Amino acid sequence: MESRNFIYAPGWVKVVALSVLVFTLASAIGVSLYFLGKEEKQDWILVAMSLGQVAASGIVIAIVVFFSEKDVNVINLQRRAERLFLETFPRACLLIDFPEGEFKDWGNKKMRANDIAQALKNSKTSIKVNHIPGQIDAYYYISRESGGSIVMRLQVNVGEVVVSYYIPAKSEDDTHEIARVLKWAFSRYYEVGGYVGGWYFSKEDFDGLTYASIHLTKDFGPDFLENERKKLFMSNDVAATTRGIMKDCVKNGISMSY
Repeated sequence: MESRNFIYAPGWVKVVALSVLVFTLASAIGVSLYFLGKEEKQDWILVAMSLGQVAASGIVIAIVVFFSEKDVNVINLQRRAERLFLETFPRACLLIDFPEGEFKDWGNKKMRANDIAQALKNSKTSIKVNHIPGQIDAYYYISRESGGSIVMRLQVNVGEVVVSYYIPAKSEDDTHEIARVLKWAFSRYYEVGGYVGGWYFSKEDFDGLTYASIHLTKDFGPDFLENERKKLFMSNDVAATTRGIMKDCVKNGISMSY
């Protein structure tokens, strides 16, 4: 787990730790006040004051450790972006055309350590990547064994993510028709994912051909590249949506590649 905090700890751990320390400090203060002025109880006061000092110091240390943040430099952010482009996102896309399975009684389905790696190895999806280290985007040529290939692009600028798809088109009219037919397929990005975007017709630099392209943008927050949960969620969500888009293209007779 990558985190900007000095030590990663779940929220409940922070709450419990601070609660215990605060309770200990309050109890120490209470005991000291209760026995104040009673000569025969001076030892209790000394013990309570010592315990209170330890609790107060613990509270200060816990606040610093739990809530202070490390500085994340540019090089570290770029490395995390590279890992997203070349590992996390492609791994998620490998299961766009997932391996065939079979129904088994759930009691006989056991989770083994290498199950995920084996599923990725048996993937029926092939992925080619076009990415220059240090660039903020990467192109992916995704092919399914069951039929169809599509070009997509992932751009990450710290917390802003842009997902783009490129579908062959010869004119603006083709672009309007493709947008109309695939409206439902892309609706998840707008209605569930909270992305914004639109369709364009243009000649693309990556191969010099013309495409109807859609570019979908969403801000995941400044900690996106440092948060493995967010990156995995985004990657899985885009992969699952891409599977539906490719199936819809096949169903509607839309060519996904030249």
